[in-house]
Amino acid sequence: MEIGFTPDRRSDIGAGWAQAWQAGRVDLAALSATDLRYGFFDYPVDFIVDGHAFLAASRTPLVDMMFTLGLSLHGLRTAGSAEIDFTENSYVIRLERAGDQVRFTASYGAPTPSPRCSLDAYTSAVRSFVADGLEYLERHHPALARNPAMKEPRELAGI
Repeated sequence: MEIGFTPDRRSDIGAGWAQAWQAGRVDLAALSATDLRYGFFDYPVDFIVDGHAFLAASRTPLVDMMFTLGLSLHGLRTAGSAEIDFTENSYVIRLERAGDQVRFTASYGAPTPSPRCSLDAYTSAVRSFVADGLEYLERHHPALARNPAMKEPRELAGI
């Protein structure tokens, strides 16, 4: 189980925010969760389970991925299933708990049999991803540490 991202400082600010950013009118400490999830930090993300790359360096908004992964942990714990979906396309990764294992399928391109990993391995990978993402973002953009929206990925991931 591997979930990781590759920072790309050129993609920190989305095109819709570039002019305001350059003029100094963007306060990362005050932006909404929605703005942070969809307008900033569009980095290559890898999501590999049992040797299958569900995402291979796919550009995904990092904050959105942290929220989504945290929500998937919550769904696995409470309902036994979860989905990781992407607003920019129709791709969906489905997770289903089977005892202490998590089975992964996708809306397209998933192998048979479905890749699996232990719930503990998935939980650990999600927590590491969220912790690494928050640490990176807050180190390079200290105002994010003051943004209340950044607490939710921590809570969802249990870190």
